[in-house]
Amino acid sequence: MSKTSKMNKLILPTLKGKMGDWLYYVTLLPFKEVAKRISLADEIHKDKGLSRMIQRKVTSRTKDIVNYIKTQDQRFFNSLILGIYGGSPQWQEIDIDKKSNDLSEEQLEYLNRTFGILTLNGEEKIFAIDGQHRSKAIKDTIKKDPTFSDEEIAVIFISHKKTTEGEIRTRRLFSTLNRYAKPVSISEIIALDEEDNCAIITRNIVEYFHLLKGKILFNQNRSISQANYDAFTNIIVLYDLVKILLTNSSVYGIKSKGEEIKIFTKKRQSDETNNVKQNYVESIFIELFERLPVLEKFIQKNYIDRSKLKSSLLFKPIGQNILFSVLKIGIDNNIKIKVLDFFETHDFSLRNPSWRKIFYNEETGNIKTDKSLQKYAVQIILKKIGLNVKLTPKDLDVHNNFNITL
Repeated sequence: MSKTSKMNKLILPTLKGKMGDWLYYVTLLPFKEVAKRISLADEIHKDKGLSRMIQRKVTSRTKDIVNYIKTQDQRFFNSLILGIYGGSPQWQEIDIDKKSNDLSEEQLEYLNRTFGILTLNGEEKIFAIDGQHRSKAIKDTIKKDPTFSDEEIAVIFISHKKTTEGEIRTRRLFSTLNRYAKPVSISEIIALDEEDNCAIITRNIVEYFHLLKGKILFNQNRSISQANYDAFTNIIVLYDLVKILLTNSSVYGIKSKGEEIKIFTKKRQSDETNNVKQNYVESIFIELFERLPVLEKFIQKNYIDRSKLKSSLLFKPIGQNILFSVLKIGIDNNIKIKVLDFFETHDFSLRNPSWRKIFYNEETGNIKTDKSLQKYAVQIILKKIGLNVKLTPKDLDVHNNFNITL
């Protein structure tokens, strides 16, 4: 907003509240007013280098939000928290007539001091303390497509004093809101996300796929207890496997074919398209459980003893990740049959000296889950079935350290 420009007067229905030593005002702003009035949090720092650092961080992450606004009919954002100073903001309580309401004096007093009208005269300086990415995305959206101008977003105004103490106070709030904002966990994405097609397909497999019905754990992480005997895997690992099979996410540095991951995990496809994808994933599981004896036996007995070294690594997250990584590369290179043949006949357990040397910690009795070791396993299996991959210097170090030939 130019220092010489003045916005029009804005009258907003508002709730006034208090938390700690902050007074705040909750209202609604049309997108067009967000675009016109809100700046990034550049008033928090006198040093414009620090302000630009905030701005660079914000502008680099708004493209996906703009796309969300423009393509998602069920779009919704949580509130922006806005700092405001300058101008002459005016708060006016709304008097509620007791005669027309069955309210006590205490209730009436609370409502009268809470409901009101906030008037901005247009000279205020407003900046986003929390919601910088959403604010910038709204600006970018309106600039290109003003048809979104009258959509509204909830905002919370707080007062900012342009003094050293005021800047410290606002910086503290800025850092607190960003530090303690808890990112959405992967388990929450899988359970709730209606845009991530991998999450949608994973949920549908858990609920409807007969082969894995009742055989998926609901964990908050990727681990599976050795005491568990009746689950094939957990929901987060299943999500990982679905993503490996369906997207172009690279497999340990190897380019992969499939749906563009940035789009496929952020923009919902039609139910018909997802049904086709889901059927494909299920067909892969069916083929694996029919071809691989250890998986077929598990289905028949509904039992696996994970505590024994002779139990297949296919019942552990690292083994499942290795299997599906090799399988995806095999499918991409038209050698799926060779992959299935290998896992059908190979002893993929810690009883095998090769895998014991790579993955088993003899001192602690624990399995080593390092990504570099999983990558090494994928590479030597691919070499065994006739597919050589380019190795990085770090890969060569691991290869030279173990020097294993399957």
